Amino acid sequence: MSLVVQSEAGAPSLHEMQVFQTISKQAVESRLYNHFGGQAAIMMTMLAARELGISPMLALNGGIANIQGKLEISARMMNALMRRSGIKIEIVESTDDKCVLKGTRAEGDTATVSYTIDDAKKAGLVKQGGGWVKNPKDMCFARAISRLARQIAPDVIGGCYVEGEIRALEPERVEQ
Repeated sequence: MSLVVQSEAGAPSLHEMQVFQTISKQAVESRLYNHFGGQAAIMMTMLAARELGISPMLALNGGIANIQGKLEISARMMNALMRRSGIKIEIVESTDDKCVLKGTRAEGDTATVSYTIDDAKKAGLVKQGGGWVKNPKDMCFARAISRLARQIAPDVIGGCYVEGEIRALEPERVEQ
């Protein structure tokens, strides 16, 4: 099963809009998607997914998160989008401390990027009990794939962030 579908150019058809409205209505009624914030937010997430060529249900089930109008996509989705576009991704190194990826576009542009646990510590991402402590190898990969996408595939990811980046960028709220 593919994580992505072919992207549709232009505005959605009336039929597509009706299908999305039905899906979003059912999603709200199911109460499984309350975290999206209602039917309109679900619709907007599905429309954003459509622009990236991601099926509605894959988007709603962890492929895309809409956080205050900014989109985060999962690392696996970002990886799939890049590969679908013809970008070859080589995992040069992947450990609990570091991930190095090399990406090559079909037309020849190449980039090699890395993300380390030290980068995460400098960014204040490593917190007791969090993903960086429990799954550092996966987290380094996610940030490396995001860094690679921004360097050689901004057209593919449409300005999306990788899962967790937007929340990490938000300032912590201090209770008075």
